[in-house]
Amino acid sequence: MNTLRLNKYFLIIVLLVFFGTTSFFAKTDIQDDKKINEFASILKQKVLLSNDQEANVVNIITELQNNISSKPENKSEFIKKAQTKVETLLDNRQKMKYDIIKNDLWKKF
Repeated sequence: MNTLRLNKYFLIIVLLVFFGTTSFFAKTDIQDDKKINEFASILKQKVLLSNDQEANVVNIITELQNNISSKPENKSEFIKKAQTKVETLLDNRQKMKYDIIKNDLWKKF
């Protein structure tokens, strides 16, 4: 009787831990997506990106987030590479606007 009760409690604890962990990781993914979309939206509004450029920026920032998650110790290196990739997407007029906002924009990472 006691072992049945202990097994029940153990199963309940395992399920709570599992669902709590799953919920935490789901929230983290949603926050990352929100951060990526916010970054691309700000850049699109301020620098006047085309739809293709915006899609490329989203891909670059997604890659950046993945790299930072896998190797947080190399964060500054990953950010510099992402900045370079974003800058190569821009024409001269866009680069002038981007240079004004880039420091504030990249502080979010």
